[in-house]
Amino acid sequence: MKKILACLTIASLLAFSFPLPLDSANLTSASDTLSSSRLSYYNSLANTHSAGSSLVTVNNSTANLFNNDIVWIGDGSTGSTYTVKDIINNTRFSLTSGLDANDIDQNDLVIATRSAVHTVSFTPATSITNGAIRVLIPAGTNNSNDGIPNHDGFDFGVNAPSLTGPSGGGVGSWETPTATPSGGTGCASGYHCFEARYNGTNNTSNALNFIIGGANKLINPSRASGSAGSAQTYTVIIQHLGPMTNQYPVIDSTTIKIAVVESIRVTATVDPTINFTISGVAASQTKCNVSTSVETSAASVPLGVLAIDSFTNAAQNLKTSTNAVGGYVVTALASQPLTMVGGTTKIPDTSGNGNATEDAWDEWTSTNNKGFGYSIQNNDAFDVTFTYASASSQCSGGNDAFCARRFPALSEAESVRQLFYSTTVADSEDVDVCYRAVISSTQAAGNYQNSLTYTATAIF
Repeated sequence: MKKILACLTIASLLAFSFPLPLDSANLTSASDTLSSSRLSYYNSLANTHSAGSSLVTVNNSTANLFNNDIVWIGDGSTGSTYTVKDIINNTRFSLTSGLDANDIDQNDLVIATRSAVHTVSFTPATSITNGAIRVLIPAGTNNSNDGIPNHDGFDFGVNAPSLTGPSGGGVGSWETPTATPSGGTGCASGYHCFEARYNGTNNTSNALNFIIGGANKLINPSRASGSAGSAQTYTVIIQHLGPMTNQYPVIDSTTIKIAVVESIRVTATVDPTINFTISGVAASQTKCNVSTSVETSAASVPLGVLAIDSFTNAAQNLKTSTNAVGGYVVTALASQPLTMVGGTTKIPDTSGNGNATEDAWDEWTSTNNKGFGYSIQNNDAFDVTFTYASASSQCSGGNDAFCARRFPALSEAESVRQLFYSTTVADSEDVDVCYRAVISSTQAAGNYQNSLTYTATAIF
């Protein structure tokens, strides 16, 4: 049974206005759009694991963990990265490789970081000369900036986030933007500080964008409390600062809210299936480059009265579909050669023009060569063992040929022979099996029959 795992990312953005002091104006159209609002994953090993084991049991839920996620497992200072293979249940998942001996202790961390680009947009409310734009994004209280997600804010990361500062806005020029972690020089604890200074005077008619994140990004928080599916909200502050001569005082300020939440794991089961159908073919249909003499059904091939100087031709259609990733194989086995009902006299299996066997196909164009055999017309199967037009050392091949071989017979201690196959999933791949018979003048009168078994085997 194969599980299909798919994930949907919920991107939520909530913007609220809050009253500010009377000497400050609100920036308008303010927002912080995250490229991914997915929470980071933070957990720990529920017990001591065995080195080399690929099964992991965690203390809390596997919610927000997905197949192919990259997880880091270790003691917080040393550890290794692994790839998630499958989510087994609410507390267990498997890896594509075994755990290192240094990553197996109870309560070792299990982390999958998720990062986002913050696109901060706003329109200034005041024209300010030689000012600056500053964006404050909540930080974790530990101020460690170690690349491990925090429960209460965004981790700055080991490397400073990439920045794309505002442009335009009526100013003469923008200086290179700066990123300072919480508690760094000029940045009070509690918020990471991102600043872009400019020269000249801005206007209040153009929207500005400050993009925080690129090759390096802030790390999204992990869940702090509550149940999966309930968003955690954080307050982002956008400030328009006064000129350097006044030590960049805050002139205008607006607070907005952003929300992060788990992605939803959508699961479904697709049962392994294979469909195989046999259909009859009407008379006077061209199959294997010859016209069928009789009509067949799904369950019978009534060849009728056989002639000694002309071929009797018939056909059936074999069709296969499967979702098996390894494809399928269709084989054939006769119970016996065509044998007289109530007796032992047989119509011989064909030798073609002299060299056909259960494995080798030979040209069969002369009615002087008696017997019963078959050929194949490939309609759209992935591949076939041979066709009526397949050239070999015994058969010249080509569209005017009729290359044939014998059916293997259980009564002769012979094994199944492959007719057609695929090496991957298949949708309604089909062939026509073309039957041919001609008898000698000394063939004993009577009714002859055998049974043919076609088997379609899926390779999962």
